[in-house]
Amino acid sequence: MQNLNDYYYYVQVVKYHGYTKASEALGITKSKLSRRISDLEGRLNVRLIQRNTRKFTVTELGQQFYTHCLKILEDVDEAENFIHSTLNDALCGNIKISCPVALVETPIGGIVSRFLQQNPAVHIQLMATNERVDVIAQGIDLAIRVRHLPIEDSDLVVRELDAWGHVLIASPAFLDVHGEPTTFQDLSDYPSVGFDRPKHIWEFTHQASMQKQSLSLNPRLKTDSFLAMKTAVKLGVGIGSLPKVFVRDELKSGELVQLFPEWELPSGVIHVAYASRQGMLPAVRAFLDYLLLEFRNLQTE
Repeated sequence: MQNLNDYYYYVQVVKYHGYTKASEALGITKSKLSRRISDLEGRLNVRLIQRNTRKFTVTELGQQFYTHCLKILEDVDEAENFIHSTLNDALCGNIKISCPVALVETPIGGIVSRFLQQNPAVHIQLMATNERVDVIAQGIDLAIRVRHLPIEDSDLVVRELDAWGHVLIASPAFLDVHGEPTTFQDLSDYPSVGFDRPKHIWEFTHQASMQKQSLSLNPRLKTDSFLAMKTAVKLGVGIGSLPKVFVRDELKSGELVQLFPEWELPSGVIHVAYASRQGMLPAVRAFLDYLLLEFRNLQTE
């Protein structure tokens, strides 16, 4: 039987795009790591990695072998986690998560709190940031992100959570005063709230005909805070464009009303990214599964 450590070493070399960072992460010398990979290639009688002084390249066969190694190591990890979970039902450990500020406010903050309530021995560091993070270099277990389609190529595993579609909204009290709009021309006369940008233009696409409409506005309130925008819309300061996931409860209760629902604003996806399920602590794996389930439940409400 082959040494699984060699498979593990190979996965780390590919994941870190070279021997230097991989050896630092593994705590072994670069020469020893290179020798183990060379021995592995010798046993398999194939070239997995092309080596030169300037570029690190995984061969096509090496990439396919990497996928198989991930699956093998994940199966081993699953088997060990099964034993651990059988002997000890309580999850424990630390989880480091990054998330855009708006999603921390809702729904991620609530999801994290409910998970912690159910698992008293788990600790979570929730980083609220709109900056792009380096999952591997910063030691982040799960990175929740919002991206427009298509999502760029990445060495990370990406799981979609929900659509990131904006909706045009107003409060019923606002519509009582200003009237409900019937054309986009009506909207140009309405006060609004929006992002703090030099130019504020909403681009709409009709769901059926794919017809385009654009609307230029001068918001009364300009801010980068979704929470401030939602509060202003609810109080009748103006109409606004907000992510549907952020106002789902208010739309359901009737506290807010969606305008022109047959027209769509630009959208993207909310997704979670991570290095690999292989090697994940049981607590991280459990939270990932919980996160996916919570977003599925949100979509069916």
